[in-house]
Amino acid sequence: RKMAPPTVGVPRRRDLPAASSTAAMKRLAVAAGTIAILLGMLTFASSNPRPLAATAVRGPRSSLGRTLGGLRQLKQRPASVRAQTEYEMDSESDLKSQVVMMRNRFEGTHSEIHFNDEEDYYPIKKMQVGVRKLAAVVGCTLGPRGRNVVVQRKVGTRPRIINDGVSIAKEVHLEDDLEEIGCVLVREASERTNEDAGDGTTSAIILSDAIITEGIKRVVSGVAAMPLYRGLEKTTQHLMKFLEEEVAIMVEDDQLEDVATISASGMRDVGRMIATAMRKVGRLGLLTLEEGKGVEDVLETQEGMFVDECGYISPKLINIPEEGVAAYTDAKVLVIDGEVNQLEEIIPMMELAFEEDNPVLIIAHAFSQEVQNFLVLNHQRAGLKVAAVTAPSFGQLRSQILEDISILTGATVLGDDSEQGIDIKKATAGMLGDAPMFECGREGTLIVGPNNTAEAVDARVAQLEIAKERLDDEQMPKFEKDKINRRIAKLKGGVGVIFVGAMTELELRDRRLRYDDALCAIRSALDEGIVPGGATTYLRLSAEIDNVLPTLNDEERQGALILQKALQYPLSMVARNAGFSHQLVVGDVMKGQKEDPLYGWNAETAEYGNMLDFGVIEPAKVIRCAVENAVSVSKTFLTAEAVVIEHAINKRKQQEAEMGELQV
Repeated sequence: RKMAPPTVGVPRRRDLPAASSTAAMKRLAVAAGTIAILLGMLTFASSNPRPLAATAVRGPRSSLGRTLGGLRQLKQRPASVRAQTEYEMDSESDLKSQVVMMRNRFEGTHSEIHFNDEEDYYPIKKMQVGVRKLAAVVGCTLGPRGRNVVVQRKVGTRPRIINDGVSIAKEVHLEDDLEEIGCVLVREASERTNEDAGDGTTSAIILSDAIITEGIKRVVSGVAAMPLYRGLEKTTQHLMKFLEEEVAIMVEDDQLEDVATISASGMRDVGRMIATAMRKVGRLGLLTLEEGKGVEDVLETQEGMFVDECGYISPKLINIPEEGVAAYTDAKVLVIDGEVNQLEEIIPMMELAFEEDNPVLIIAHAFSQEVQNFLVLNHQRAGLKVAAVTAPSFGQLRSQILEDISILTGATVLGDDSEQGIDIKKATAGMLGDAPMFECGREGTLIVGPNNTAEAVDARVAQLEIAKERLDDEQMPKFEKDKINRRIAKLKGGVGVIFVGAMTELELRDRRLRYDDALCAIRSALDEGIVPGGATTYLRLSAEIDNVLPTLNDEERQGALILQKALQYPLSMVARNAGFSHQLVVGDVMKGQKEDPLYGWNAETAEYGNMLDFGVIEPAKVIRCAVENAVSVSKTFLTAEAVVIEHAINKRKQQEAEMGELQV
């Protein structure tokens, strides 16, 4: 076929095959689609920068290469896009640092799982080894002839000499993971006992170790764990009822010294000081411990209601500079549940008080600067006998404390926030309270109430006791009960402070712990009574289990037998620490208790006889809490079938980073 001649100056295009043309079109379409996808991803990333970070940290370690690539692509984006992202990098070093931080943070952990059946009970036996180590180091302090433990936390710190069980238990940390788990579980029993009773922490650990040791023997031999659980639970309930109804007796005032002495590991001077302080402040009094500046123990007591955190508003109101207090006698008390912001609010009431030439104590939430200046100026220039203090605490508790003060002094709570809602400007002279003496310091105020308010105070204390019982029934937190106990102590009893003295700081810490145990033991004895001490009550509870066995089935009876054997361990430890044969001592005491329930062994004098006559007694609450908490922890321990331990994949690097050796 004849073709037209080509155009001058334009080269002739060769004809392409149809297949080649189709392939080129496909490649062009793929390229266009790829460009469109990339543009879409770029647009989405610029408006939503977080998906990049989420993609970077998802997945195992092999994704770190993609993370690095994604971050480098981020570096190549325009400045307007990079400014909107969360991971903007200014240099290549920042980029590497970011990757290292991601590696350290997201490498993750793995779990190590142990099963009792598959490993011949290796996990639970290994956990028992940790319990045995803890019981051995804590048990050497039990009894009047127990020894101390020296604790060194880390290099560079001073060692501590400790005789308190829970304090020692908190310092024990084992290297093996399974042993540490057993140690932590049993440590919880001592901490609970310390919170509930304040003493008996060593006995709780020894009982836990004994129940676990006897229980593992049964579990390994094929006894089911859950029947053991039920047997322990039923037996404990019966023993606690028996302890409350048959064993515990009310404590007398002359027995307080013996209770404190036994709890202080036989230190008679500690028990004598605690008993003296309790007699001065009363059973409902408030007794605290402070570190003294000398080598002798000093007791300071005060009569009346001491309101802490209720100091004067200005030191310029002090009338006894050498003591730093504002103290007056035959005073009037003005209680305001609110703030005093204007002079017109208090001047009428002050005029009523000054007509009879009485000093005035003003208690309110806060005072404005105008009111403070007025009081200070009149006190310094006109000889105004006045003291102003801020009410303690806040919220509802502050209003309740102000109500307690008003009942003690016979005053009426004024202010819009009070229950009566009486305006201060409309108050009368009969709404002022009386205080034969008050003393205001920087930290608190001591108020002595008149004799004619004794019945009202007793009624208020009875009301608070009912409120405390209601909290026990509702299982409210312990600090709520402590608030009520402090209010009762301030209303009914005095205030005492024991300044603990010692020659060295190590001795001071040791004596402070012994004083704390003795004080907690006194409070526990006042709550639930006393029982024969020296770990002999545990043997009496052990003998009582014979009456429980007929009520249990064969499998549950094994749990009761475990507890019966475990209750012999505390006295065995006391005998070992004293250097005597524990088997002989336990056997003799068990025989003697068949005739005399108060029969026991005095480890200090190595004599047998009536423990009450020896003065060896301890609070029933300590026995109850130690047994209950030990059984509770042991039941959980024995029913464990598997143990899961979490390990960090990069544990070595994490430890180096914590020690400051790995710099990121």
